[in-house]
Amino acid sequence: MSNQDLNETEEQLNIDEQEESNSSSPSGISLFFDRIKTWLNTQNKTMVYGVSALLLIAIGFVCYRQFYQQPRERKALAAIYKNQNLFDVDSFRMVLKDAPKLADKYSGTKAGELAAFMAGRSYMATGDFKNAIKYLEDVDFKDNVMKYQVMGLLGDAYVESKDLDKGLKQYLKAAKAATTDFAAVYWYLKAGRVCEKKNDWKQALEIYQTIKKDYSLDEGAQEITKRIGKAQAKLGEY
Repeated sequence: MSNQDLNETEEQLNIDEQEESNSSSPSGISLFFDRIKTWLNTQNKTMVYGVSALLLIAIGFVCYRQFYQQPRERKALAAIYKNQNLFDVDSFRMVLKDAPKLADKYSGTKAGELAAFMAGRSYMATGDFKNAIKYLEDVDFKDNVMKYQVMGLLGDAYVESKDLDKGLKQYLKAAKAATTDFAAVYWYLKAGRVCEKKNDWKQALEIYQTIKKDYSLDEGAQEITKRIGKAQAKLGEY
């Protein structure tokens, strides 16, 4: 064997010994997992209970939605279909035969909330303001347009029930939540008229000035100017 062969063999042996040494000592990754394992062992009960509780909550929520809430929602939608058609053609007395019961039965569903709205609106149309308030107060639509309409209807119901303070509060909420200038001005005007009924001319003037300052008035500008003048006169500012 030549010297070159001997040198190559010796180098190979050194490499093999180094690899064997490396394989016999724990790697950084294995040390990391060993430390994790040790920590888990010290936290075992707490971790197991915590993870189990989270899993049970997650499974329970999925089962609730899948096997209870969604089928109930579909059943509710089918149940209010007839009432919705009657409501669309303003058959309010016919709506009231079923809508209140459906609102109560399917409370907590979107369809049940729609039934409550139809019941409240129908009670308004038939002059039963107490029941109108009862059902409209349970309505909380996510849609912004419907949301401020419900606020405004509640305002109407309170005013008709002679509760001007609550009516004013609802009108102002509806005006601030409105998504168009037309709707905002409409509800602000109602709020201003309630202030006039309350003989609160200072707040009435503030509302009318807000309308004139913040909203474009293609129509109704003359009425706002007239109401501002009236409020200023009552306050001795005109």
